[in-house]
Amino acid sequence: MQIVCPNCASRYEIAEAKIGAGGRKVRCASCQTTWQIQAPREAQPTEEVLQSDLDAAMPDFPGAPSPEETAAELAEELRRAAEIDADISALASERAEPAQPDATPPSRLSKRKRNWPGARKPAGSLPSAAAGLFVVAGLAALGLGLWQRERVVRVMPQFAGLYASIGLPVNVRGLAFSAVESELVQDPQGRFLVVSGDVTNIAKSTTKVPPITVMVQGEDGKVLYSWTTEPPRPSLEPAELMHFRARLASPPQDGRSVQLRFGGGSPDGLASLY
Repeated sequence: MQIVCPNCASRYEIAEAKIGAGGRKVRCASCQTTWQIQAPREAQPTEEVLQSDLDAAMPDFPGAPSPEETAAELAEELRRAAEIDADISALASERAEPAQPDATPPSRLSKRKRNWPGARKPAGSLPSAAAGLFVVAGLAALGLGLWQRERVVRVMPQFAGLYASIGLPVNVRGLAFSAVESELVQDPQGRFLVVSGDVTNIAKSTTKVPPITVMVQGEDGKVLYSWTTEPPRPSLEPAELMHFRARLASPPQDGRSVQLRFGGGSPDGLASLY
């Protein structure tokens, strides 16, 4: 089989029988880089594996309600609001009428009726029907915001944290990290931190891959060192996977964890490895 040095891209031929079931470490004769190789194994086509993984990872979201369903729900809410308004009006009328004694003479009763002021609604109160419309409009806006949350975050990035806090994170870039690994390598040239993993395009269109930022953190979570590496490819097709590898010479001694994210300062697409 053919192997390629991940550092200088030198190519070599090696017999599969010499690799073994557990793999083995090899060293590049040109740049002295050491890396682990594995014997090839039969597997289903990569495109089928990626599609099945994406189908399992992406939940099925309910479709948007049709205009007929929306109109029916609005009509039902208006009917309920009208019933509530009628009940409130009847209760207000009962409270506005003062209690009358049974033995009141007819002449005095008619005189009191002439002097009574008309019943008035409390100042500043809104009709119940209007309140019902506000409730319906608020629920409709909330449902639309959840259904179209990716568009909302693209326009207002500050909403990304709100969606994540309720268990609905939004990946605006359409890229996801997976199979992230890191290891310390000691060779004659010194001590190196090697970080590798995969980037998958989970969007439905071709997506540009930005630079990948690697951050080394201490036990308290403080970033001790960070560096940026360019991806092997500038863009990915839908459901396409790309392997990347980054190397840091003389990493911090107090480093305890590694975090990855795409360059640009946005927190989406963040991956951690401890």
